[in-house]
Amino acid sequence: MSFIVGQMTSQGIHGDITTLQWIAPGFEDRIESSLGFGRGRLSQGYWILLLKQLPRQDQFEFAGTTLRSGGKYGLPQSDTKAEAARPRVHDKILNERGKADYAKLQKSTLGATSVTGDRRLVKVIPDIPHSDDIPASLQYPMGGGGLQWTIRKPGVRMLVAVRVDQDATAHIPGEKLQPRATYEDRARLRQYLRSA
Repeated sequence: MSFIVGQMTSQGIHGDITTLQWIAPGFEDRIESSLGFGRGRLSQGYWILLLKQLPRQDQFEFAGTTLRSGGKYGLPQSDTKAEAARPRVHDKILNERGKADYAKLQKSTLGATSVTGDRRLVKVIPDIPHSDDIPASLQYPMGGGGLQWTIRKPGVRMLVAVRVDQDATAHIPGEKLQPRATYEDRARLRQYLRSA
């Protein structure tokens, strides 16, 4: 998937999102282990998209935390059938609370989330795409425990904030930064991600 840094998009964006506090460009192994991407998944480069407004309640589902690989309970499985049988966080909450309480929980959670700062919602899109040939146990291991929601369908508009190349060069509008190499670039990129 190709984007243009600095532009808004809703182009096919769906799947899991988390909060900015788990994203540290230049330290891709840390991002992979925090989000639950298999080792090396970000090695060819990736995009960081920022939500500029909170999603509507009908646009997202709870997926627990990144400890819940794929928004499901239990460890990710090597066997396709076993993976498909893992219960979803969304389904469990909905069954336990019912639709009305689920909606109240969504509303409450939206009130505690932001579109700026370290708790803002973000989407990381690796250049290495999902593969049906790689088992979930390798492709999506258990992550580090960050908030995780699932965008249910394309249509949530996001800012294409950063393009990170395989050498960890971070491209933001009008600048190239080296967050792995210098503290100044790392701080500049963090401030941009918190406020863009």
